[in-house]
Amino acid sequence: MKKNSIYKLFILLLPLLIYSSCSEFLDINKDPRYPAVAGTPLLFSSGVTWSASRLGRDAQLVGSLWIQHYAQNNAANQYKPMDSYSVATNSTEPTAIWQSMYSGALPDFRIAIAQAEVNGEWNYWLPSKVMMAFDFHILASFFETIPFSEALLGEGNMAPKYDDGPSVDAGIIKLLDEAIAKKADAAAMASIGTKDFVFGGSVDNWVKFAKTLKLKILMRSFDANKSAIQALLTENDLLTTADARMTGFVDEVNKSNPLYESDRRALNTTQNIRLSATLVEFLNNYKDPRVAIFGENVTKNTDGTDAPANTYRGLDQGSADAFTQAMFPSTAHSRARLAANDPVYFLSVAECYFLKAEAYARLGDAANAKTNYDSGVKAAFTRWSLDGSPFVAAGGAYEFQSTNQDAMLKSILTQKWIASARCQAWDAFFDQCRTGIPALGSQTVNLYSTGQVVKDKNPAYVLGTLAPSIYSVLPAGDFPRRFLYVKTSSDYNPNAPKADVNPLSKKMWWHK
Repeated sequence: MKKNSIYKLFILLLPLLIYSSCSEFLDINKDPRYPAVAGTPLLFSSGVTWSASRLGRDAQLVGSLWIQHYAQNNAANQYKPMDSYSVATNSTEPTAIWQSMYSGALPDFRIAIAQAEVNGEWNYWLPSKVMMAFDFHILASFFETIPFSEALLGEGNMAPKYDDGPSVDAGIIKLLDEAIAKKADAAAMASIGTKDFVFGGSVDNWVKFAKTLKLKILMRSFDANKSAIQALLTENDLLTTADARMTGFVDEVNKSNPLYESDRRALNTTQNIRLSATLVEFLNNYKDPRVAIFGENVTKNTDGTDAPANTYRGLDQGSADAFTQAMFPSTAHSRARLAANDPVYFLSVAECYFLKAEAYARLGDAANAKTNYDSGVKAAFTRWSLDGSPFVAAGGAYEFQSTNQDAMLKSILTQKWIASARCQAWDAFFDQCRTGIPALGSQTVNLYSTGQVVKDKNPAYVLGTLAPSIYSVLPAGDFPRRFLYVKTSSDYNPNAPKADVNPLSKKMWWHK
């Protein structure tokens, strides 16, 4: 991959992504910043960069907080609204995702597809279709009812209608099927090589990506799609050999991983993101070495004494206040580990294996479920140059539990939750909403008592369950399930649903 190409695009787009005004977003189908004659290669590369920039920053951040990989440092406030679920229609992260997709990535892919079709550039047409489908998938997963059928009709379409969730998913699958059908035409052309930041021009991998994303969407309504799911499993042409990810980031200004760039370089503090107590307790309990990949060791215990080497401690969700600062000073809880060169993942090999394992479990095929589960766990360890074989071996900490379907699903989805840390947290959030795993708990990891310092673990907390955010603005027992419709759309599009139609905790059609 030619890194200079990535860097030039990222440097060009980052200021636009961060500082673009609301007025530029009023028409999601027209972006005056782009020349009408931009070439297909540039449009495709630009679209991928737009997609990665917000997926790797905003979706990853929110997913990490809501699936309890990360918590807001209790001595700072940058992400406190997201950690306590105080999300508004103009909140930064939802607005950035909506705006970057509808004003950046999707128009780029639309024009790239149109130009490629006219010119017979099927080697660009196919991956542009797949990325368009993926971006709509992300939007539908966060917002459910979104502009789809009329979203990209061109100039003058100021008020596209909002399509319901099942219609959007059906439309996404149609896009994927269209892309898959063009494999032979795309493969017959010269490789696009370094202009492809994801697979380096491999048409075969783009088709595998499309089929795996199709499987993922079909799993949202398993019984209705059982035959199509079985067909994909039987064909077995899925993404098990290469991650769909954007790499090439380095530790230089405007050239690093988007979340690292935003959190560690652009802010006035680098201490905001800490490991969640939910994740740390689980990893510590099973002596999982990935805790050192996900977070930094602490130097102090909660009583101020020096901590032993390789001590990792997390914060409960929503604990950013003076009281918890006294209980847990910053030196006593682990800062999340981020790297400038962390890739941005769209879909991973580990995720593919876990999807297959879940499908086989739901089909009652325990043997194939175990085979793919073991491969998924090992792939998740291999990502960090670790060996997961002992964990899935007989008697290992993560040995597959095949007593019944519920036991199989708990094994698979729990490990998928861990595997998504520092790479695909948004996907774990979608999975929790879809499957109910990890389970939603009612107890915090640590004991809290107003007015006094209590530093003991909470004996009522159930390991591996999501804990309530201490200062959640939602009613007791409620957790976030979606984003609110963004103000930049609802203020100017009369077809936009009212803000109170789908509150933060309302389940989508495919949620458990």
